[in-house]
Amino acid sequence: MLAIGGIVYFFVAVVVLHFLRPEYNPFNHAVSNYAVGSFGYLMTSAFYVLALGVFSLALSLFRIIALTKLSLVAILLLCLASSGMVVMGIFPGDAHALHPPATITGVVHWAAAGVSFLSIMIAAFLLAVSFKTDERFQRFERHCFIFALAMVGALLLYGILAVVGWIGIGQRVYLVVCLLWLVFLAVWILSSVSIGKNG
Repeated sequence: MLAIGGIVYFFVAVVVLHFLRPEYNPFNHAVSNYAVGSFGYLMTSAFYVLALGVFSLALSLFRIIALTKLSLVAILLLCLASSGMVVMGIFPGDAHALHPPATITGVVHWAAAGVSFLSIMIAAFLLAVSFKTDERFQRFERHCFIFALAMVGALLLYGILAVVGWIGIGQRVYLVVCLLWLVFLAVWILSSVSIGKNG
């Protein structure tokens, strides 16, 4: 599935960049810093590919889930997240600023990042509720809600770590939780499509 491929590409690209750009301490440098300087194209492409993967998820959900107000809002939020990731690729962050964002480009990047990943978290809660009324997704309701709570916990951890200057590690924890949920969502969709065909 396109979505899983996009998520895996993003994850692998970020891991590889940790080795290609060892001058960036992962504890206090955001992942998006890799988009500036050597091998920046790899991080930029990762944003675009992830955006495509998230949009693919939104489109797949639109085709298979029972369309209610909540599920439609969740789908729109995933589309918003995808759009934000494209903006993140176009406008790189402030890699060398002492207190980013320090430039207009950096402000746009951080705003897009905030919108994207908060949208994913909210979408997770809305889909958890939506799954209750959809027979094909009901068995995933609890798992989806647990992931949504995990995102809240990861966001709180990010805030705590940011206070002590460990913004990088906090961001990475939140990213991993979001990426895991996106992968599981893709798997749940594939499973539901399979059930629909067999049914």
